[in-house]
Amino acid sequence: MKKIFILLFSLLSISLFSQTLPNYDFEEWNNIIIYEEPANWNTPNPFTSLLGTVTVNKSNDAYTGSHSAKLETKNLMDINLPGVMTLADININLLDSSYSVTGGFFLQENIFKLTGWYKYEGVGEDMASILIYNFRNTEETGYDTIGYGYGFLENASEWTQFTVYMQNIMHNAVPDTFNVVIASSQAIGAQVGSTLWVDSLSIYTNTGIIDLWKPKTALKVYPNPAIHNISFETESRINNGILSIYNSIGEKIVDIPFADNSATFNVRDLTSGIYTYTLREKNKILNSGTFIKN
Repeated sequence: MKKIFILLFSLLSISLFSQTLPNYDFEEWNNIIIYEEPANWNTPNPFTSLLGTVTVNKSNDAYTGSHSAKLETKNLMDINLPGVMTLADININLLDSSYSVTGGFFLQENIFKLTGWYKYEGVGEDMASILIYNFRNTEETGYDTIGYGYGFLENASEWTQFTVYMQNIMHNAVPDTFNVVIASSQAIGAQVGSTLWVDSLSIYTNTGIIDLWKPKTALKVYPNPAIHNISFETESRINNGILSIYNSIGEKIVDIPFADNSATFNVRDLTSGIYTYTLREKNKILNSGTFIKN
């Protein structure tokens, strides 16, 4: 899933439920001695700090709470390097200014859109860039991009809302990973001094509310692989729970009432393969994963 940063940006009536991302308001920051890093996010700071500067900082100018994230394009070794934040792992080759972004946030849900609030001071014709995408990684097909979306943010002296919509490439497919890449400049023509403030991020789905920062409700799934029956059990108290099972292309097979904190499903008539399950309580996703039918 390695991609050069430049390539990432060059690729680039429903019932909706929204949920904020981890550290969506950028109130939490980790102190790394010579710089601060937004909790749950990755930036170029670990690399650029070796050269005496950082491109992402904590700002007291906020839309909500006390802080926002401030991303600034700077010149390092004669290279104009944007400030970048992502949920994935990020690496930088300081010799040729290439980025690689790998992985993301485990999420078996199709995202409809990302929203947030921003302020921007672009230099010249520069604009901030936002990329969202999701994919799945299976033994049969390797990495498959399920959907992507991108947007560009123009100058805004006041806090302004933005929206980036996901464009699905593979319909009726269930991803397993979601990622966001936010940058203070465009991939080509980045201008030193372009500065982006961002705050209050939310993602929207049409299937349920997602608590990304909250640990999943522990769910025991057995036997896995299954031949005749598969059982789902939890020690947590769940009211009006529903267990949904989907095939490999995202089609729902069945909804099962999750009564007495457990459910059992007969898999004998299922074709051998990988299936996805999601446990919900009042549209809130408690746990999701996969099982194998032999």
